[in-house]
Order: sequence, then structure tokens, then C-alpha cells
Amino acid sequence: MRNLSVLKSIASMLFIFALAGCGKQDTSSTDFQALKLFPQGKPFSGFQLTSHLSESWQAEQFKGEYSVVFFGFANCPDICPTTLLDLQIVEQKIKATGTQPPRIIFVSVDPDRDTPALLKDYIEYFNPDFYALTGDEANILSIASQLGVAYRVEDHEIGDQVYDVDHASALFVINPQGERIGLFTAPHQADAIAADLIQLINQS
Repeated sequence: MRNLSVLKSIASMLFIFALAGCGKQDTSSTDFQALKLFPQGKPFSGFQLTSHLSESWQAEQFKGEYSVVFFGFANCPDICPTTLLDLQIVEQKIKATGTQPPRIIFVSVDPDRDTPALLKDYIEYFNPDFYALTGDEANILSIASQLGVAYRVEDHEIGDQVYDVDHASALFVINPQGERIGLFTAPHQADAIAADLIQLINQS
């Protein structure tokens, strides 16, 4: 039996805010409705993932534009589909203002079931412009630990299709320099998230 029961908890939310980063965070405008900025931007690296298009994703692929990163799994019955629908609304609201929306990136914490082919069908059902990433356990843990994400996969045999997965529901904001700069905690309100992202992107 694969030992997947160890809680992959990297930090409580208070500890996340205490994490030191390497980039200077601009806090000149902090009147956001829902976005919680970290004191400093924090880069992350040392992992290799695969996208729903079977393309390699490393730290470099997170650079160049703003991104909103969400961790979950395709068999999630409620949090993941609800959040992805919310993010679909967020993207529409941002586009309506003429602002370039951030990339929406879904990272699966369930690599045994969530293959790139399965994730392609899953993510494109919500929005063909969204991205989905997967990888082996070590690489998923690497990016999750650096961003401050907690998740747990129930013990199961290889090939099992029914087992529980628990995961945090926060949305992590990545700047164009590839640094984690903030997050949106649940419950998610599409209007507030869209307004905050428009403000963040336009003041950059």
C-alpha cells in the first residue's frame, strides 16, 4: 500500500503570512476587498510539472504575467467545480473592463487519477483558456510547500479509483516576476476578486 496518508500540511494560514520572501512587496495600495498581500514576494522553483497539453511547466512558466493558482483534484465534488465556475465569472468581469486577465492555473494534488489527458477534458469544460497542471508526488509537494498549500491524499493501492483527497481552497496570486505575492481565502466572492485583480494589475 502506498503511504499517502501523511498530512501534507506546510503551514497554517498565520504561518503563511510569516514566511519570508526574497522580493520587495509593493504595499503602496492596500485597500483591497478580499486580496491579502504578503509582506514580501516569494519566488518558488525546483519542480517540474506537466500541463493538460502535455507541456513541461517549471518556475519559468509562471513568469511573464499575473496568475491565479488553485490546488484541487478532478474528482472533487464541490469546492473545485464551484471555484472554477467562480473564476470563470472573474475572468469575464476583468475582460469586460479591457484589462488583461491573469492566467487561471489549476494544480492537481491527485496525480494517480488526474492524468494530463483527463485534466484537458476537465479544465476545458470550465474554460479552454484555463491551465491545469499535474506531476508526480514529489514535484506536487515541492510547489505546494513553497506556496504554502495544505493537502492530504488517503492511503490507496495503485490503480484504485475511489479514495478521499482533502485540500485547501485558497487562491494564490503570482506576479509577472514569478513570485507568490498574495492570496484570496474562502469563501470566494467573484465580484470582490475581480475588482481586486483589476486594481492590482492596473497599478503595476
